[in-house]
Amino acid sequence: MERLLDNFSDFVARAGFRILQVPDTPQEFIGQHLLFAYLDQFVESVAGMMYMEVPTGRGRIDLLILHKGRKYIVETKIWGGDRHYQAGKKQLAAYMKLETASEGYYVVFDHREIPESGSLPVPGNGRIETETIDGVTVRSYVIPVVQERPSNQRSS
Repeated sequence: MERLLDNFSDFVARAGFRILQVPDTPQEFIGQHLLFAYLDQFVESVAGMMYMEVPTGRGRIDLLILHKGRKYIVETKIWGGDRHYQAGKKQLAAYMKLETASEGYYVVFDHREIPESGSLPVPGNGRIETETIDGVTVRSYVIPVVQERPSNQRSS
């Protein structure tokens, strides 16, 4: 999963300008569906199952992947400030404990004009963090989705 999400982060960094805006406001569901589509073929090729918006006693899990008796939970968000970022990690940790998930991943789409870099930079000035929260390990990806537009070149 880590390699897939690393590659997804690279893909989003290359994908284009304001990728989640429909028409003007960043939308979490667009990032969530893009991630689902990105992972779908791989999950199917390894005989896994993937579900979106799975209800639990504590809310809805954005993506639940089942493979060989293991559960992988992916929570997605739009950047809403550090307080919301930290709250999302705790939400994911609670889902993981409730579902006895093997691994948890937190994908945050950062739509700020100038995203901040974290301890492990990813293309486009994003960051990757792995930490233990409430006894479970969460790997977080903050992925910039507002890239500079290539300059228009005049044809001769």
